[in-house]
Amino acid sequence: MNRTAIHTIGGAKFNVSVQGQGSPLVLLHGAYCNLDVWDEHVELLSRSFTVIRYDQRGFGRSDAITDTFSPYLDLKAILDYFGLRQASIIGSCTGGAVAIDFALAYPDYVEQLILIAPSLNGNPPPMRLVWERLRDMHRVKREGIERGAVRFLRSRFWRFAVPRERRARTRLKDMYLANGVHYRSRLTMQRPLFPLARKRLREISCPVVIVEGEWDHLFNRRTGRYVHEQIYHSSLIRMEGCGHYPQLELPLEFSAIALSALKASAARR
Repeated sequence: MNRTAIHTIGGAKFNVSVQGQGSPLVLLHGAYCNLDVWDEHVELLSRSFTVIRYDQRGFGRSDAITDTFSPYLDLKAILDYFGLRQASIIGSCTGGAVAIDFALAYPDYVEQLILIAPSLNGNPPPMRLVWERLRDMHRVKREGIERGAVRFLRSRFWRFAVPRERRARTRLKDMYLANGVHYRSRLTMQRPLFPLARKRLREISCPVVIVEGEWDHLFNRRTGRYVHEQIYHSSLIRMEGCGHYPQLELPLEFSAIALSALKASAARR
C-alpha cells in the first residue's frame, strides 16, 4: 500500500500517509515540521513495516486547531480508523510527548518507542524558549510566513534546530512554509494526558530508545536524559554532528539506528 489522502477522523481532517506492509510503525513529527520530515526514511522502513505518518492537527494539510483536543487521542483515533491495535512509534520533539502520553494511556497499543529529542508534558521549557516561540507566532501574523521563515532560519537562538547543511535547511524551510495552518491555530487548546507524564515515566514498560543530537538545546538534551533515567530498560543514543532533528540532518545514520532498534525489539518478542 502507498497512499496519502485526507481522512475525516473524529470530526477533524487529517492528512495521512500509509506505505508498505508488515507490522505497523507510526512516525510522529515535531514542531516546525510535518509528515514530510520522514520522506527520506519511508522507502527503507516500508520494506519491513506498514508506515503510518500524518500531519498532526495544526500542521501541514490537516485541520487547524479550533477547539480543545488531545494529541494522544488523535493518535488513538487514527490507529482505530485504520483498524490497528498495536504499533511501534517514532516520535520527534513534540511528537515524542504525544508518543509518551499515548504509551501511558494505552500501553497495550505500543510495541516500542523511539523518541528523538522528546518533549515531555509536565516538564516546562525555559522562558526564553517560550518567548522565542511567541515571537515567531507574532512575526508570521505581522509580517507573513515567508518573512517568518527567513527570520527563523537566520535566528541565532534557533541554531540548535536549524540544520547547517543546505539540503536539510531547505527542507526545513519548505515544511515551515507549508505550516500556514499552524499560525491560524489556537495552540492553547491542546490538552495533555493527566496526570502529567513527567512523574509517570516508570509506568512505561515497552522498549524505549532515546536519541539526542550533539548540538541540540541543553534543555532538550536534559529532557531526553531524564526520560532515559526514569524509564527502566531504556537506552540513550547520542548522534554527533546534528542538532534537534537528527532524522532530517543525518537521515542514513538515523534510519540505521531506527531499524536496528526495531529489529532488536521484534527479536525479543
